[in-house]
Amino acid sequence: MINLLSQITPLTKGLLWLTNGEMSIEKKHYKEVDYLLNGLLTATLKNSHLNQNSVILGENFGNTFFVFVGSSISENELRSYFELIKPHLSGESDLLLIDELESFSKIQKIAPEAIKTRIHVL
Repeated sequence: MINLLSQITPLTKGLLWLTNGEMSIEKKHYKEVDYLLNGLLTATLKNSHLNQNSVILGENFGNTFFVFVGSSISENELRSYFELIKPHLSGESDLLLIDELESFSKIQKIAPEAIKTRIHVL
């Protein structure tokens, strides 16, 4: 098992977490993602139950950290996420993917060319 926190570097600008089923604290990477977001995942879960896809903004090494959490893939939502994060990416930036839905190929079709090579599947 890969430890999510060990994969986060100052070059990591975002995380796509595609969950299998509803979000809950029992999910495998929940505690790590919540830690990265300084508890915002738990706060969001308590307030909205994360029944829909959400983007939560946190901070990573002094930079904005963009976390997409969802249990389905909407092309429009993913395109919006990529447009949101795109200005913050450089040639060395990384975007991590926790893909419980096994949707990497679909994401690759949607992602802009400049982002495709920066996505790392955990």
